[in-house]
Amino acid sequence: MSFNHPEFLYGLFALLIPIIIHLFNFRRYKKFYFSNIEFLKNITAETRKQNKLKHLVVLLLRLLAILFLVLAFAGPQWGKNGKRQGKSGERLRAVYIDNSFSMRAEGEHGQLFNEAVTSTRELIAQSPRDMRFALLSNEPGSGRNTMNKERMFSTLEELSISPAYRPLSSALWKGLHLVGKKNIGRYELFIYSDFQKNAFDAPDFPTDSLGNYYFIPLKQSRSRNIYIDSCWIPTPVLIPGRPVQLLIRLRNASGEDYEKIPLTVSIDGQQKAVAGVNLKARSTKTVRVSFSAGKAGWHSGLIETEDYPITFDDKFYFSFKLKQNLRVLEVHNGENSKVLQLFYQTDSVFHFVKMNYRQIDYNKLKTFKLIILNSLPSYSSGLLNQLKSYLEQGGTVLFVPGEESELTEKNKFLQSMQAGRILGLDTARSRVVRIKKSDVLFRESVNKIPENAELPTVNKHFRYGYPVSSGLENLVSLLNGDDFLLRKNIGAGQLFLLSVSLDKGFGNFSSQALFVPLMYGVAVTGGVIPRLFYTLDKDEFLTAGLGTVPESETVFSLQQATSGYTFIPEQQSANGDLHLLLRNSKPETDGFYNLRLGDSTWHVFAFNYNRSESQTEYYSPDEIREELNNSGLVNFKVLDSSVNTQTNVINSLQTAGKLWMLFIIFALSILLAEVLVLRFWKG
Repeated sequence: MSFNHPEFLYGLFALLIPIIIHLFNFRRYKKFYFSNIEFLKNITAETRKQNKLKHLVVLLLRLLAILFLVLAFAGPQWGKNGKRQGKSGERLRAVYIDNSFSMRAEGEHGQLFNEAVTSTRELIAQSPRDMRFALLSNEPGSGRNTMNKERMFSTLEELSISPAYRPLSSALWKGLHLVGKKNIGRYELFIYSDFQKNAFDAPDFPTDSLGNYYFIPLKQSRSRNIYIDSCWIPTPVLIPGRPVQLLIRLRNASGEDYEKIPLTVSIDGQQKAVAGVNLKARSTKTVRVSFSAGKAGWHSGLIETEDYPITFDDKFYFSFKLKQNLRVLEVHNGENSKVLQLFYQTDSVFHFVKMNYRQIDYNKLKTFKLIILNSLPSYSSGLLNQLKSYLEQGGTVLFVPGEESELTEKNKFLQSMQAGRILGLDTARSRVVRIKKSDVLFRESVNKIPENAELPTVNKHFRYGYPVSSGLENLVSLLNGDDFLLRKNIGAGQLFLLSVSLDKGFGNFSSQALFVPLMYGVAVTGGVIPRLFYTLDKDEFLTAGLGTVPESETVFSLQQATSGYTFIPEQQSANGDLHLLLRNSKPETDGFYNLRLGDSTWHVFAFNYNRSESQTEYYSPDEIREELNNSGLVNFKVLDSSVNTQTNVINSLQTAGKLWMLFIIFALSILLAEVLVLRFWKG
């Protein structure tokens, strides 16, 4: 048994008062003289025994009356399994209010969040004056200090719905930490939440026996939500003049079917696409939309739908960049070959650059979409290392062999890429007979080749040898079954291997129709799929591929496009990339954040709220009890919100605290018994 007011136990010293009275205030007997008292001896002895017994009974009754009165004022309370619930110290009544986005849902008494606030307000009003309080929420800084009644009211009024998302165990641990920090003697924690299944992590709850936990599930009147889950652009290369294909994933988290859900896509504030989507209950659907983004540079996109009452996930922000052109590098052997230059310079999509293999600027390799190794006589270890790193980070390399005299150097390159080796030069005349048209390399351009088009003839070619485990894939074949074009994925990039040189001595490939789609395809396909968005409170590491990070005394900052809110994250640069760490400073709301240096914008990041709160699967009171019984948590109650929630809470507290009334009843009963003894016990 524990006591709310143990200081009243000093009143037990009052038990000495009736004892002293009964010891020193004996009843005085009057003497009567009789001529013969022999007949009175037995009567007198019997009367004295009865009086003594009566006095002892009255003494016992008075002692019990005082004992029960003192215990009643001390506020007795039984702990679970008869264990005392705390140590001496101040009393604490902590309240956790789930202020996540899912609490915007409508319940029987209005919005769930407002219902929790109203219930908490009544709980505070009916609490003792000397009670200390603590308000816990999903905000990182909540629950650090205790407060009095007035401060608790004002803090409660400041609480609002927040994008912050925390598992429920963090609230329980936060409350337990506050108890230890403030030397709390006895505490209660009231948990108001909708108890989403993805946030109710009962196995991580503290196994605490020092407090009483009241779990109060707030039930939605109608469980429904449709939300935009994610989006992506499947093509890694985005350039002006080409339509952008955007894939949007929608989820229906309710048990109802929906028809003609409005879906709009806006780019830079202009509506570009509209769709009506049908969604089955508990289903997911991917919608494809196409739009033209206009000029080169960064663009801001917004996807919107309509849903109620949970609306935070009805908007989805994304950003992307259209490149002015694709940079193509030819690393040559010093000979004046203009085949590649003539092709790439005639198309404004490409920016063509040539470098001698002896004068390569390794710092600029990353800025090119495609690197063509054209008949190089040798490969230095430095070049091989740089090419491998370039491929792993999403670059594309086209290997064009030279004359047979440099066979050792060619195999040196192939072995470094684990791409087999060249077996030798086949001088038999052959021609191209099979093209894998279904491959992404030819998907957009090979259909432009007439069915009866003349395919390249080959005077001689190199024969490749490679194991199946090498990962090489044949894309174009010759009549004799040899490979004309191979591809191998390395990291996020891809390596292409031609079996012929572009020199006319190897054949007429450079003048045939296949040359255009092949050289175009290797330049525009492959690479890293652009990341369109980040998630608040989840993604803390950002990367901006700037190519060249300018040297400046001023650091980069992130500025929200609409509000102008600006902060400076931790940052470091490496290999032309700027890495940002959102550990101490981070975005506050969803939307677009511009990476700025001075007055210039270098990158645009899009942030969205975490979609974990979009799920509409909740635990029932019975399921919560079952989970809690398996968690090891003691001294808990789950209050069903099917009736007035606050009435349940107060009644539960009053039931837990009615032991003092029982002691008052005992004391009054004993006093009544004393009156009856004194009145009707003759002696």
